[in-house]
Amino acid sequence: MAVKLTFIATALLAIAALPMLPCAGASQPEAAALPQSAAAQTLPGSYPRIVITGNCPFGVILANEAAYRHVVGVGPWAFMHADMHVLKDMKPDIGRITSDFINKDYRVNMESLMNLRPDIIYYYGKSQDDRLERAGVMTVDLDAGGKTKYQPMVTQVYWENTFADTLGLPRTHKFKDAWERTLKQIRPYAAAIRAQHVRALYLEESDGRQLKVSGPHTYGDTYLKMAGMDNVAGDLPVKGDAGRYINVSMEQIMAWDPDVIFVVFGSATALLHGGIPGQAWETLRAVKNGKVFSTPVGIHNWGGLSAETSLLPLFMINRYAPEDISDKTLRQETRRYYQTMFSYAIPDRLLDEVLAQR
Repeated sequence: MAVKLTFIATALLAIAALPMLPCAGASQPEAAALPQSAAAQTLPGSYPRIVITGNCPFGVILANEAAYRHVVGVGPWAFMHADMHVLKDMKPDIGRITSDFINKDYRVNMESLMNLRPDIIYYYGKSQDDRLERAGVMTVDLDAGGKTKYQPMVTQVYWENTFADTLGLPRTHKFKDAWERTLKQIRPYAAAIRAQHVRALYLEESDGRQLKVSGPHTYGDTYLKMAGMDNVAGDLPVKGDAGRYINVSMEQIMAWDPDVIFVVFGSATALLHGGIPGQAWETLRAVKNGKVFSTPVGIHNWGGLSAETSLLPLFMINRYAPEDISDKTLRQETRRYYQTMFSYAIPDRLLDEVLAQR
């Protein structure tokens, strides 16, 4: 029988006490207090063949070379929403990692999974469990629970520590350091934007079939608050995890008339230039002022929870107020980030690709 373990990192207690956003206040999400586990450092055994069913945690393990080299399988979303030019340049051996064990209906194909001969399987929450105990190996749930579902820093630090603890590797502090650096750097600029009551829309999907936005208690809502912006969809009622990403009408967006729009899975260029049939974006203030931006795509889309997402608030402020954070600064910080996190010297042509408007 598979053993399902959830490892809660002791270090998160200290992190939970830190100010998560540039300006603490009633409108900011609280940090979750996570329990400790005495077993965190005493797990026996070794796990030379690692499978990760989801996509977001894969970005964290990429920053730990000792762990990454043992990954044999990952969910297809890790590659579907990546700039593969960047991923292949950074990790030339990335092609050895398969996603074939996930069917087209996004369920685990147990026969294909077992062909990978996994020693340990990481998954995120009940939706990704899919009776993984059938594999007969240790499974680890990476869902820290509670309010961490919209706390990116706590979540990524938890993943970083859990990977290290379960694999018997020394803990690193890359993601904690990265988030703290960004939040410190943007603090005065986010405060100035907050004073202006800038109204922002975090547009998750705009493919011509549906319009889906980030409501309250989402990572998107948190990113906007980090950058000092008000989420125009922040007061919408939600129900359950899936309901936090809300289908809305064009009429609702027109009524909000946001000052700035960040497009995650979709095309900001198409939106700006009337390339989406049946949608009247041209009437919006953000479109008229050219304040519509696609979130960068590198190892993954920064607008979700990727290995690069701690740079996203910096990017948001750069795009909205380039007089505060210049393009030069953004490029320098992004280049530094890849070097610090992944020992990767990203070439100019790929840095241009990552930051390009889509």
